[in-house]
Amino acid sequence: MKKSDLKKIIREEIVEVLRGQLNEKFGDPIAAKLSKLGGIKASRWQNFWRSAAKTYNIAWDKLPKGSFRKVGPNDPAVKKGMAFYVINQDTPNPFASSRGWAYDNTLRGPAVLAVTIDNKIQYYGRSGGIGSKSDTRSYRGSADPVGKGSYGTLMVKKLKQLADEVYVFDLDSYRGGTTALKSKRADLKLGKDTFTDHKKWKQANLSRYKSILANRIGSRDQVDALVAKAVKLTNAAVEEAMEVPKLGRYDELMTTLAGNEVQLKAVTYAQSQILQQYARYIQYENQEEKEKDSSYGSKYYANEKMAVALDIKNKVREVETGKVRY
Repeated sequence: MKKSDLKKIIREEIVEVLRGQLNEKFGDPIAAKLSKLGGIKASRWQNFWRSAAKTYNIAWDKLPKGSFRKVGPNDPAVKKGMAFYVINQDTPNPFASSRGWAYDNTLRGPAVLAVTIDNKIQYYGRSGGIGSKSDTRSYRGSADPVGKGSYGTLMVKKLKQLADEVYVFDLDSYRGGTTALKSKRADLKLGKDTFTDHKKWKQANLSRYKSILANRIGSRDQVDALVAKAVKLTNAAVEEAMEVPKLGRYDELMTTLAGNEVQLKAVTYAQSQILQQYARYIQYENQEEKEKDSSYGSKYYANEKMAVALDIKNKVREVETGKVRY
């Protein structure tokens, strides 16, 4: 083989390796958008996405849509998550020094000015990861900030003034690996049955509700409406949890109910309890109808039915207010 041919093969292999290093895949469209912006667009020398993945063991391509979201600069999530401060066009830098470099006078956009984690500006570390300035100070010389890192801008209060948009990634929900997160998709329980697919759980849930309803003798009443509402609310909460998985403080799969963040298993448990009591309610009502000629029997079942109805009302109120507990 000629020496020139060998050099060509080596050059082609290097290009392929670099191309694979620069082209990260993303499961969330906002992350894909951010990856193309100035400041964190991957280069031969720095790749924010690879560095962050190394530090926090995150597979960006496994993240579901909704993992990144747009928030206001003063949103509480900015202080706890991984925040990206973005400008959409060229922006004058009011913090540039009159004796500094001319290119610092204008912030070229669209670009990511900086990235913070837990409200601390991030830098590239010597080990190939990322961290705060204090975490990366062992780096020879000055550590490079993630983002544009323009003169005078590397303070959170200044970033809030400059940014057109702020995007947050809920790092705590995925810290430690997205593979572990996938295995945390809790089994959904309905009675003695278990489901791993939220759609099948929803279908079984509705079937059980309709089956109970079909067995009643009398006409529908307020209790039916309460149970129907609970079924609707809990189904929506389960669907949200499975589409945008999020882990809580103790690695429990979480969802939102009436604006409150709650454990998914608390939602499914509440629904099971409501349907179980609803079946008893229908049973007592049917018995009351059959025993209407017996004053004692009719009164007994009427009292039992009222007690169960009150319990259903209280459980549905917990669902409506997002105060379910497991």
